[in-house]
Amino acid sequence: QGDAASRREALACAREAVGLFRTLAAEEPAVYQPQLATSLNNIAVFLSEQGDATSRREALVCSKEAMGIYRTLAAEQPVAYLPHLATSLHTHASRLSEQGDAASRRDALACAKEAVDIRRKLANEQPAAYLPDLATSLSSLADHLSEQGYEVSRREALLFASE
Repeated sequence: QGDAASRREALACAREAVGLFRTLAAEEPAVYQPQLATSLNNIAVFLSEQGDATSRREALVCSKEAMGIYRTLAAEQPVAYLPHLATSLHTHASRLSEQGDAASRRDALACAKEAVDIRRKLANEQPAAYLPDLATSLSSLADHLSEQGYEVSRREALLFASE
């Protein structure tokens, strides 16, 4: 994952990209909202890698904003943006889980379930393209279920993911 200096530099670049895409999206939302959302997801990951509570909270804010943008885009153009919404839900679930409290873990589980639902629908329509993503989401869902204490559900999700 690189050394601390490289992670800080990556975070600085990601912050600059988000700032630029915010400006561009304000001027031309149809063109730049998707790039803004992608940049927000990226910065959420970089912030999470910093490892401190403040960065994790900021990562959560960024992933939530990205998820909101992709939710809007997917409502308008589902074919183009449902896969991105599922990825964003996956990222947001991870950021929620990192918060460590029961309410955040429950919210993470809801996001993970929604990601599985979307990816299951996509995989039913285009298995070659989306089965690997569905397997990833099921594995993530198993982790989130385990955090809730649902060991039986975790095993069931892992079994389904391996089929």
